Amino acid sequence: MNDEFTQRLAKIECALHSAFLPDMPNAASELNPIALLSAPCASLVAGGGKRWRPLLAVLAYQLAGGSGEEIYTLTPLIEGIHTASLIHDDIEDNSELRRGQPAAHVAYGLDSALNSGSWLYFQALGSLEAYRAPANIKLDLYAAALTHIRALHEGQALDIHWHRTAGFFPSRKDYERMIRLKTGALAALAAYTGMRAAGKAHEESAAFASLFEAAGVGFQILDDAKNISAGNAGKKRGDDIVEGKKSLPVILHIEKHPEDAAALTAYFEQAQREGIESPAVEKAIALLSASGSIADAETQGRGAVHSVLERLDVRYGRTAKDMFEKLFNLMQGR
Repeated sequence: MNDEFTQRLAKIECALHSAFLPDMPNAASELNPIALLSAPCASLVAGGGKRWRPLLAVLAYQLAGGSGEEIYTLTPLIEGIHTASLIHDDIEDNSELRRGQPAAHVAYGLDSALNSGSWLYFQALGSLEAYRAPANIKLDLYAAALTHIRALHEGQALDIHWHRTAGFFPSRKDYERMIRLKTGALAALAAYTGMRAAGKAHEESAAFASLFEAAGVGFQILDDAKNISAGNAGKKRGDDIVEGKKSLPVILHIEKHPEDAAALTAYFEQAQREGIESPAVEKAIALLSASGSIADAETQGRGAVHSVLERLDVRYGRTAKDMFEKLFNLMQGR
C-alpha cells in the first residue's frame, strides 16, 4: 500500500462502515427492513476492493484546494453506486463469484440481491443529504450523480444486448462508447465530485472529469485483456468468454480476421452451455492470443492511461501527475 494513501483509505473505510455497515443488534430480524436490505451490500463492501474511486474523489478535492474532512462524507456516494452496479452486474452476467466469494445473488438469493442493489443506489445518493455545502454545489453534485447512474445503465444495456446476440460483433468505436458509459462514467463522477465539492466551477470540474472518464476506458480495456490472458482477481480466467462478452481483444481479432467470426461465435455458444471448464474457453483464448489481439488491446489500454497522465502534467503540473500515477498503480494492484 502506498504510504501517501494509507490514511486517506482508512478514513474512506470509516465512512463506508458508517454508511453501509451500521451496528444493528437486530440485524437478523424479519422486521428490520434496513438490515435486510443492507446485508448483501455490506457483505460486498466488507469483502474488500481497491477503493480507488472514492480515493480519486478525495485526491481531486485536495488537488482543487479543498481542506478538511468533509469530502469523506461523499465517499459512500461513489462506492455505493459502484457496489450497487456490481450486485446487478453479477445477476445479469450470472456470475457466481465476486472478489473470490459467492456473489450476492448466490449468497442471499436473486430476489434479495436485486432488491438490495436497487436500494443501494438511493442509499448512496443519501450521502449528499449529509454533505454540508452551498445549495448550488449540492444541486450540481445531485445532477452529476443522476447523469452518471443513467450512463452506466445505458452502457450495461449495450453490453447485455451484445453478449446475448450471437454472431454480432460491435465496432471498436461502439465498444469504446459502451465502456465510456459503463465504466468511464463512475470514474468521471468521482473526479467531478471531488473538484466541485472543493468549490471549482462546474465547467472546470467537468473538464477534469473527462480526463478520468478516458482513464476509466483505458483501465477497462486492460481489465478485458487480463480477463483473457491471466484472469482477474476473484474471477476465473476466461469467464468473459463464458458470458459472451464482446471485449476489445475479440473485436480487434475480428477486425484482423473477419473469417473467424463463425468460429468465435461457436466457441462463445459452447462455453455458455458448458461453463468455465469448457474446452471452448481455451480454444477461444488461443485464437485471440495467436492473432496478437490481446497484446494489441493491452497496448491501447496503456496508451489511453499514459495520455491522461500527460494531460494532467500539462494542466495541473508534475506533482498532480505523480500523485495520480500512484493512484493508477494502485488500481492495477502494483
